[in-house]
Amino acid sequence: MKKVHELSTLCGITSCAIIYSPYDTSPEVWPSNSGVQRVVSEFRTLPEMDQHKKMVDQEGFLKQRIAKPTENLRRQRKDNKELEMTEVMFRCLIGNMEMFKSESQSESTTMVYENDEPS
Repeated sequence: MKKVHELSTLCGITSCAIIYSPYDTSPEVWPSNSGVQRVVSEFRTLPEMDQHKKMVDQEGFLKQRIAKPTENLRRQRKDNKELEMTEVMFRCLIGNMEMFKSESQSESTTMVYENDEPS
């Protein structure tokens, strides 16, 4: 209950908590029974669109948490491919072509095709 109170205070929001326990027959409520009823009634008076605007279930929450690191990883891989290709191009410009002698032609072609993928 302390965390709900801190969240309410720090964010300046109206909040409540109802926690059911398998060890207790009555739920634990915060701030009080009347406070919970007030918050729930305020929520129910909102238009349905506003009620669902920021509501997420556990699956939606996890998808949101995963989406950003996944996008960062995709962007980093793209940047790495671009850096690798730039390094290859500079080596070619200075005449250092040893790296191509050890690779087969198909591996070099794959590297070029991967870099040409649309973003």
